[in-house]
Amino acid sequence: MNKENLNRKNISIITIYFVGFTVGTISHTVDVINFGFLGYSFAPFVLNLFWTALLVLDPLIIFLFFFRYRYAILLAVIIMIFDIFINLSYGLYTLNTGTKSILWGLITQLPFGCFVFLTAKPLFRYHTIRDSVSIH
Repeated sequence: MNKENLNRKNISIITIYFVGFTVGTISHTVDVINFGFLGYSFAPFVLNLFWTALLVLDPLIIFLFFFRYRYAILLAVIIMIFDIFINLSYGLYTLNTGTKSILWGLITQLPFGCFVFLTAKPLFRYHTIRDSVSIH
């Protein structure tokens, strides 16, 4: 595959997915290191479990891009829907109760989630990452 045959738009989009889910992986890794496994003890168990599971799910999306391309896109959309919904709901709840708020994380998460939602359908028409980054 030579440079003239590369779909630079899709390369950029996929790179942003990789960066976003890598940041998520690093963030949850740091949390597990600092707070321990299931260390989000300030939150209900189901949220604690979800946020801890992102330690596996975020890098899984990157992995799947290379081996199960369409699954990666679907999982990215599903994770972002749940992540934004859960973080926004819990953040608004904690804002009203005067406890620790997690709303600051949404400053980057909301735009990234919107990016994933807007780019998933165009990426999904391809069957592999190789197809998506080459011009036929």
